[in-house]
Amino acid sequence: MRALRRTLIVTAAGALAVTLAPTAAQAHGRDPGRDLGREVLGAQDGWAAAEGGTTGGSTAAPENVFHVHTWAEFRAALGGDAARGDTTPRIVYVHGVLDAQQRTPDGAVDCAAYEVEGFDMADYIAAYDPAVWGTETEPSGPLEDARAASADVQDARVRQYVGSNVTILGVGRDAGIVGAALTVRGSDDVIVRNLRLSDAYDCFTAWDPTDGDAGAWNAAYDNLWLAESTHVWVDHTTFDDGQNPPEALPTVYGQKFEVHDGLLDITNSSDLVTVSWNEFRDHDKTNLIGSSNSRVADRGRLRITFHHNLWEDIGQRAPRVRYGDVHVYNNWYVVSDPAAYQYSWGVGVEAEIVADNNFVQLAPGVDPASFVEDWRGEALEGTGVDESGTLVSAGRSWPRRTSLVEAYNAANDPDIPTTVSWTPPHVERIDPTVAVPALVRVKAGSGGLR
Repeated sequence: MRALRRTLIVTAAGALAVTLAPTAAQAHGRDPGRDLGREVLGAQDGWAAAEGGTTGGSTAAPENVFHVHTWAEFRAALGGDAARGDTTPRIVYVHGVLDAQQRTPDGAVDCAAYEVEGFDMADYIAAYDPAVWGTETEPSGPLEDARAASADVQDARVRQYVGSNVTILGVGRDAGIVGAALTVRGSDDVIVRNLRLSDAYDCFTAWDPTDGDAGAWNAAYDNLWLAESTHVWVDHTTFDDGQNPPEALPTVYGQKFEVHDGLLDITNSSDLVTVSWNEFRDHDKTNLIGSSNSRVADRGRLRITFHHNLWEDIGQRAPRVRYGDVHVYNNWYVVSDPAAYQYSWGVGVEAEIVADNNFVQLAPGVDPASFVEDWRGEALEGTGVDESGTLVSAGRSWPRRTSLVEAYNAANDPDIPTTVSWTPPHVERIDPTVAVPALVRVKAGSGGLR
């Protein structure tokens, strides 16, 4: 294994360039003198620019600048098991693809390597079959205990916390992390850019017969999870399920055997987040904002900007919001599989969404009214979607100016209000809607920053 590498940043005169002030990020370009690891979020780039801005690890000392090529090196660069709560400014440059999982010779996730004595998934499926166990109570007993213990073994390998004042940057076109559950919890000032984050595979997904009308398999891992964290910028990153996309998953008890949770979830009173120029592809539950309907501590938090992102062939949650003030602008939505699609904008308890100049492509058979979903339940106050500038290409039609929230309201009761109580701050410019597909196609996702 390569030794962990620390990089000294040296000026032309040979002196350490540790006193240079960071410059605001230019979203695109090929300046040969540009050090992406020391770039900071622009002063008008969404909610993460508010209240002091987001600078990540831009002030890292030379001994805390790392170039990593393996999962073990990556974990060590972040501080390993002590990363959660760490505040040391760090820059971590990721080279190539880092694999967090143990693998079988054919490249599949080696779930058997994580199993504790007494657990076997085939036995679990047989024991908790609704025809045997019933549908009124969640699984319990020695086999469920063994599943949970096995899950802890996998969690210890694939979950890595990210502390405060950290920048993680993929180098070049092919940098990424496979099989990991990156977790930013209780941190402030974090930047993640230019990576492909793929296939956070849960070997020990849990059956819950009480979830919904027919039960559900619930996985534990998000590709990237922000919880109790502030000032986070996620930029030019591609999120997907890798070699285990939704269509490849089997059905057990009549329900999809789900091995993934979210792609990028932002919960537990996180705040001041900008999500820009990313791709979210071929996944079911994509972006959850907020935790639960009863978590009133989220009020006044969850201020998030999504701009210039692509959501392509996702199932739902793009995003699904509780409590937050969320600005969604200049994004491109592509729905080509009606059978897998549920909705995009989920309006939950006290959610206020401002949606500007988004471009939506819907396959034949997808009703524009389905793009929005009302998750408020009985809590109807304090919600709204203020929408403007949306273009919708439905089926083979030319794009037309359409209000998707008004389409929802025309088909459903009660209405979702079309006004909100806030105005988005820190918006440098909003591009014309007609330009969004070309801009996002060329510039969004991993590999474009170099």
